[in-house]
Amino acid sequence: MKTTAFRLSDSLLSYFFVLLFTFSATGLALAQSKVLVLTGQNNHTWRRTTPLINDILEESGKFDITLSMAPAPGAKEDVWVNWQPDFESYDVILLNYNGDMWPETVRDRFEKYISEGGTALILHASNNPFEGWEEFEKMVGLLWRDNTSGDRIYLEDGGSVVRVPSGEGLKAGHGKVHDWTITVRDTGHPIMKDVPTTWLHANDELYHGQRGPAQDMRILATAYSSEESGGTGKHELQIWWIPYGEGRVLTFLPGHLWPTQQEDTAYRCVGFRTLLNRSVEWLATEAVTIPVPENFPGKNQTSVVPSP
Repeated sequence: MKTTAFRLSDSLLSYFFVLLFTFSATGLALAQSKVLVLTGQNNHTWRRTTPLINDILEESGKFDITLSMAPAPGAKEDVWVNWQPDFESYDVILLNYNGDMWPETVRDRFEKYISEGGTALILHASNNPFEGWEEFEKMVGLLWRDNTSGDRIYLEDGGSVVRVPSGEGLKAGHGKVHDWTITVRDTGHPIMKDVPTTWLHANDELYHGQRGPAQDMRILATAYSSEESGGTGKHELQIWWIPYGEGRVLTFLPGHLWPTQQEDTAYRCVGFRTLLNRSVEWLATEAVTIPVPENFPGKNQTSVVPSP
């Protein structure tokens, strides 16, 4: 992975990332698609999840990965001016970011990139920021917002889609971290082809009650949010995509890792790793060649790769 836009105050961290991503560059000969992982701010532990994301994507051998780090929280305007991600040079932008609003020039370029055929993957808390950036909210559809900030979408047991109007019902939230069942809702989509219809995802945070414009959403997978876990008793959307102009934006809600949390089981879940790779490949190429592994989780059984 190539690296760009490190902060001077993060010199030791920068050195670590440079080493990590330089050593992973041996796989570039096999890479077919350019991916920009954008991070640097997050209420989750982006310093740990960013290398984990890199490792997952590197497993496929299909991605040339570059890292761009936004300025630190509360950075002055002159620092932000020097951060200008080159969106146009990449096939996929993967957001592992939850922080300050981007400058208008960066927002405009991101909108232009997507509308002209670019793609983005919004990972977990990356649907939290940018309240009031209407075009981003259109691209993502459902976000971490209060119940006055748009509609809520969930599925009933039979699969029927329910839309709760803005101002009614609960706001965005989650229950406790636990194992939960994911259900594939579009078995014909390339990302979901050959994936078990239901499978058990390991030790993650299950978002519920997300809010937003929720227009033109293509639902790929949901998860049952049990009341026993602090959830809603409904099937909550977990993976979906929205066309925006000529481009596509896919939201991928699994992937929680809190700063005080020691266990990274969610990122070692074989289902999570497989679908993240397949999602990025589909965004880059509109096709999926990455196979579903034999050790993919089952209906009642998690599957987790060992810790390094």
